[in-house]
Amino acid sequence: MMLWAEDNSRYYKDPRKMTRWDDPVTSFLAAKSVDLTKGQKKVIAAFRMQRGMTDDQLIAQVAKNGDKLSPSGCRSRRKELVELGILRDSGHKQKTVSGRLTTVWELAV
Repeated sequence: MMLWAEDNSRYYKDPRKMTRWDDPVTSFLAAKSVDLTKGQKKVIAAFRMQRGMTDDQLIAQVAKNGDKLSPSGCRSRRKELVELGILRDSGHKQKTVSGRLTTVWELAV
């Protein structure tokens, strides 16, 4: 099944994405209204408890909330929510335990 144009210029390569860059605004609004998965809802709940978080902080907050979601599951659900426009890069960075800089994510809506 073809999910994007041959030159890859118009369509997203990720089949989970539901809009193209040149779709009307109504398409983007419709995509945002799609039902979220249980894992995505757990991640959103964590962001409602603590506003801006790195992935490591998100993993800790999800566990603190008593939700069962693996570390890779947390990161994957966060990425999906970024793609849906529900989460975004806050523009801030924090150092990880290993001293590397990482993105602080926040709710976009």
